[in-house]
Amino acid sequence: MAGLRWTTEAEISLREIYNHIAQNRPATAQRTIESILNKAESLREAPTLGQSYPHHKSPVRLLTYGQFQIAFLHRDQDMIILGVFHGLIFLPLK
Repeated sequence: MAGLRWTTEAEISLREIYNHIAQNRPATAQRTIESILNKAESLREAPTLGQSYPHHKSPVRLLTYGQFQIAFLHRDQDMIILGVFHGLIFLPLK
């Protein structure tokens, strides 16, 4: 089973997501964060989930949960969570 590590930036992005949603809906914020964490945990069993980041030549992959993208790297036996972003950030520029 793969290991799962969160960068400081990823932890900060989760905190910011929670704080933003919790302003109006604290219970929804807690459920959202728990769901994102559970989705990321699924990488332990299936490290090939997600898709390659299409606009960058790197090993970064994206795993989708609702409107959020979980950016991660698969290195050796570890999954490294780089950040969690609102999906609109990854729309291609025209």
